[in-house]
Amino acid sequence: MGVMSSLYEALRGGPRPRMRERGHDPAPGSVDFEHQIEIRIGQAELHAFLCDLENYVPLHPLIVSITEIEPRPELPNARRFRVVDRIPIGPFRLRTTYEAVLDPVGEGEVHGHAWQSPGVRLWTSYRLEPVHDGTRLIERVQVRAPRLLRRYVVDTARASHAAMLAGLKALLEDDAR
Repeated sequence: MGVMSSLYEALRGGPRPRMRERGHDPAPGSVDFEHQIEIRIGQAELHAFLCDLENYVPLHPLIVSITEIEPRPELPNARRFRVVDRIPIGPFRLRTTYEAVLDPVGEGEVHGHAWQSPGVRLWTSYRLEPVHDGTRLIERVQVRAPRLLRRYVVDTARASHAAMLAGLKALLEDDAR
């Protein structure tokens, strides 16, 4: 059983849908996507940044606020957060609150899980690989959502995560100068 499966089972009970590997179909009702970006910063510094969800507030276009909440004993290395987003729906912004977890599973990897109503789940895996002048960050996201919301949720997640990673690169490379 993988770490993400353990994380999911500890938090929600029951097995987590399998994330699609290259060439395989995603779990029913889920869609996955991947972003890659190279950042001129060391792997350890990037890992530490990614493990603190509060760092994401100025970078993620949907996040309004983040509050750390009490950890769970069964996940001693994971941090839990209550997140408030403002989701665009036409000309309106819908405020929603949900729980998210970040788990530093190794020096080069961080896993996350977020869930909110009605039945929306995001599993995120950040893999960090050293490159000649910094670190390659590979983000894999699996999204599960009710059929009628799926396209909107996936499109919104894909766009907001791409914007967040671009902001992350700009911020960290600017700070490194």
